[in-house]
Amino acid sequence: GAILDGKFVREERMLLEGEVHSGGKKTFDALAFNDVVVAKGLKGSMLELEVRIDGQFIYNQRADGLIVATPTGSTAYALSSGGPIIHPSLSVMALVPVSPHTLSNRPIVISSDCIVEIVVRDNPEPRAHFDSHSRCDLREGDRIVVRRSAEAISLLHPQGHSYYDMLREKLNWNRE
Repeated sequence: GAILDGKFVREERMLLEGEVHSGGKKTFDALAFNDVVVAKGLKGSMLELEVRIDGQFIYNQRADGLIVATPTGSTAYALSSGGPIIHPSLSVMALVPVSPHTLSNRPIVISSDCIVEIVVRDNPEPRAHFDSHSRCDLREGDRIVVRRSAEAISLLHPQGHSYYDMLREKLNWNRE
């Protein structure tokens, strides 16, 4: 096709870099295109999480999990958890709680220059997921640090590609 013939539009998409710190040491890291998720384990009840942005305390949260999503990931798991749809040209991250204990815990959209820290306060088997390709078992007191990666991904779209057409199709929005 057209892409092989050089008829394409290049689009840069941001990646997230996630690290797990346990006992003061970095024990795991991975990149994510869609999201980094801290979630309860199979047997676990709600997670208790402490969330900080750029070192500033935001909240303690009880929920089934917390999603830190890129604009690309905003139409994946984050969307099904009530997060906003974010245009991929924006340089932001969305923090989206999964089934929060209180309805006042809403999604927050922050600059991709921010550093998000999530500390696991209480849960039998918490896990961190990096997209669906990597996962790390967590312990109480573990700290997950999420930031924008210096790396980016280039997507090649056929000429005439429309983000909004893709959304309409994916979300079954009605046609005119």
